[in-house]
Amino acid sequence: MFEARIDKLLARMESDGLDALLITSLPNVYYLSGYTGSTATLVLTRRNKWFLTDFRYHEQFATEVWPGWTLVDNTGRKLVGEALPGLEDASRLNRMGFESNVVTHAMYAKLLADEAREYVPTEGWVEELRLIKDDSEIEKLRAAVQLNERIFTELLELIKPETTEAQLAAEIHFRALMYGAKGYSFEPIVASGVHASKPHAGFTTEPLVRGAPLTIDMGVQLDGYCSDMTRTVFVADCPPEWEKVYNLVREAKDLAFAAIRPGKLGRDIDAVARDLIYGAGFEGKFEHGLGHGVGVEVHEGPTLSKMGDKELRPGMVVTDEPGIYLPGQGGVRIEDMLVVREDGAEILNTLDTELRVVG
Repeated sequence: MFEARIDKLLARMESDGLDALLITSLPNVYYLSGYTGSTATLVLTRRNKWFLTDFRYHEQFATEVWPGWTLVDNTGRKLVGEALPGLEDASRLNRMGFESNVVTHAMYAKLLADEAREYVPTEGWVEELRLIKDDSEIEKLRAAVQLNERIFTELLELIKPETTEAQLAAEIHFRALMYGAKGYSFEPIVASGVHASKPHAGFTTEPLVRGAPLTIDMGVQLDGYCSDMTRTVFVADCPPEWEKVYNLVREAKDLAFAAIRPGKLGRDIDAVARDLIYGAGFEGKFEHGLGHGVGVEVHEGPTLSKMGDKELRPGMVVTDEPGIYLPGQGGVRIEDMLVVREDGAEILNTLDTELRVVG
């Protein structure tokens, strides 16, 4: 698995005349090696695969990292000027690519000041490989989705008249770690009443609002892969006007799912949901994109949005999450994760999207 990914990078390096590729993005380091620590740099050359990290992570390297990588101790050594010149084949590394979309301005200045070699900006090389998930990746994503759903289902049983948004967020944190998640895909959103009109509301210490939407957007990171799910439920009661909004959002999500086919552009799928919502009188009330890719990061390519210009291909994993947001009143969003298949799409989620009244 790792070897095949690396071979594709080596082929691209060859075609671009690069002697080495410097990889500093930790999600990309994980994707190419299996390493989950917080400090590491990869240097990929035609002759060697160098893994640079300090003494704190040497044992972790031994237990996690694909054996094709060779450990280089860079404890107390600066990458430019010390660690790189110390590599066995340093004298041959005249043109080194670097991840221009990741490197900080400070690091870029150091690269420019290094007279030993030419540094060539690259952008999204590993991220392009990550667009298409293999079967093992899809199963890891499916497991993360299932854990997410388990926590959400238990969460609904905890809702009482006095429950606060923060209490539910804390339960998400606690249960995710208790059930084996490495962490969270993002800080959960638990938004009740008027808070639900803000797509990224976060959570407050205020109690849940009766007769109003409660939007819960949550995700866990399990075995290196993320999940992302949103459900909107109603506390104690669902007024008719909110039932109408909910059913429209649900219909938009289902129509977008049915429209997914390999070869379609991300913006084509976004338009299916957007046109329905706008046509029902809610123009301007759904302004974020319909979806995004999910993998080792919770937000990655491709995008299903007005700017989504990538063709969908089998193996891509995306979210389908239309919403309607009414300032001062509340909002509704429903989200599932999908796998693009040869003949359409497969939903990774198993929880239904029927309107629910809880508490």
